[in-house]
Amino acid sequence: MELNIRNANLNDIPFLVETIIEAEKSGTSIFSYSTIFGLSEDEAKQYISLMLEEEVDDCELSVSAFLLAESEGKSVGAVCAWIEGNDDIPSSTLKGNLLRYTLPSKCFESLSKLNNLIKELHIDYIDKAIQIGLVYISKEARGRGLVQQLLTEKTDELANLNPHKKDVYVQVFGNNMPAIKAYEKVGFEIISTKVAISPDIINYLPANSKVLMKLIK
Repeated sequence: MELNIRNANLNDIPFLVETIIEAEKSGTSIFSYSTIFGLSEDEAKQYISLMLEEEVDDCELSVSAFLLAESEGKSVGAVCAWIEGNDDIPSSTLKGNLLRYTLPSKCFESLSKLNNLIKELHIDYIDKAIQIGLVYISKEARGRGLVQQLLTEKTDELANLNPHKKDVYVQVFGNNMPAIKAYEKVGFEIISTKVAISPDIINYLPANSKVLMKLIK
């Protein structure tokens, strides 16, 4: 398979939306934008697209954070990564501002009822480190080393922008063993695990646990 690796642009938003949805589902049918904000999947797609169009850098809803892989003109994979706290603004603040700017107020009424539950799996991002938001490879392109290629190119790019701290982290839902194994294959190790107390959390998130992994070179 001949590949073209390039930075994403606004024309790639439809593929980026699908990528975000597949990553959020983490191999399940649970889509957190729907369960947490009370949206249909089609509504969530529209809002995610609008947020990407704002071109806010340094968070998981940044077009600039994505590196794409193409085969025969078709997007077949992507990695999303950024330097956490770049310009001293946490990515959670940037994402939160995008959500509040874009989503209707009813979504936050839904969120407010679930805040304490969602916090049970919250893991803070590491300031000034490289944060992997997601890696997604389409079924037809899997098993060809594309995860490592995308991760290497994107992390090298970010490391050049952040020469004094090159640590790389990723958070993965505990049920997503294919993703965990894929990260382990390219040098990540699990350094901590968080498990939710409330059994109801699996109605809103893909799993009741989350692992923090670090790239060990």
